[in-house]
Amino acid sequence: MSESLQAFWRELLEVSAARRPELAAGDIESVEARAASLDTSLLPASGWLDLFRLCIGLGFFQPAATLRDKAVLRMIQDASAPEARLSELTMACYASLEQGKYDRAAEWLERMESSGCAPQRCSQVRWFSGLMSGGHEGDADGLLWGDSPADPEFGHLIQGSSIAVVGPVASEVESGPDIDGYDVVVKFGYRGGNRGRDPRFQGKRVDVSYYNNAQSKTLAESDFAPVFSELRWGVCHNGKGCSRFRPAPANLRQLTSLQWFLPDTHLNAGPNALLDLLRFRPSTICVFNTDLMLSSGRFAGYREAGNEETDYTRSFIKTHDPVLQYRIMHRLWSNGFIQGDARFEYVMKLDLAGYLKELQKAYGAVNRALF
Repeated sequence: MSESLQAFWRELLEVSAARRPELAAGDIESVEARAASLDTSLLPASGWLDLFRLCIGLGFFQPAATLRDKAVLRMIQDASAPEARLSELTMACYASLEQGKYDRAAEWLERMESSGCAPQRCSQVRWFSGLMSGGHEGDADGLLWGDSPADPEFGHLIQGSSIAVVGPVASEVESGPDIDGYDVVVKFGYRGGNRGRDPRFQGKRVDVSYYNNAQSKTLAESDFAPVFSELRWGVCHNGKGCSRFRPAPANLRQLTSLQWFLPDTHLNAGPNALLDLLRFRPSTICVFNTDLMLSSGRFAGYREAGNEETDYTRSFIKTHDPVLQYRIMHRLWSNGFIQGDARFEYVMKLDLAGYLKELQKAYGAVNRALF
């Protein structure tokens, strides 16, 4: 281990092992300074991502983001070699999009194509690049690269429509009547009845519901036919979720995931749904009751009784990179593809540095034990 990496490691352990309920002034800055001084070549991209997740687990969000930036730079370094593998070219292409270097991303995509990347995946990357750049490059509606035979019918519902995407975060703002005025109302994990349908805060309507694996399992183990009879579409994040429903409802659909293109992470339900909806060119998407995990409280019905609060730290470490989620959502917002209620707009206007500070307050080492 290099001397600089040892020094960073000692600083990280010294501050975190103190287990102080409140960090001393400058503690986070000292860890971040050590992180920033590390040479990118010291670790492979996967090693930087591991350190990034470890820092989040210890409660240091800004130093974690600095380490993640090292991973992004290393992805590009690795792909610059003439013998770079397709997996390395793919990571470099995503990294360049995240950096806003769209011409460079296009060059990586050309190398991906010549290295055997499937045409459907290349079309998907071109479309995603158009969203990230604001250019809407590639095919007009995203239908060319979809996996689901239900895409054309689902697209007919979405194209040209105003869409309200309603999250589960508890709110005191009575947005329900506004939500119900949209052409299509999208929610998450709907299991029937009045869950998620508070007319004051969430809106009574549910036209489309998205399901992650846990939600699809819970619903499939119940009498799901009445739920699908209330929905225009139910959408699962992957084939595993869809396979649980037997017999499969006619209005069940699987989205085409972008996970293969992302650096060792999964999108949360909200970004997954937004990217899926944007394939079909809605006229407007407005996001309600969502703040990118800054709030752990939920409306009644989204959690079992007695388990209304969520600590997202484990989710950040295991599967959901908060920096990647924010950067994608912020790019969609700044390019005008999505808008939101006052809370969502506030989070978007924070920019990444402000968002990390808010995560630090909510889940980090400030005013709470580190372990």
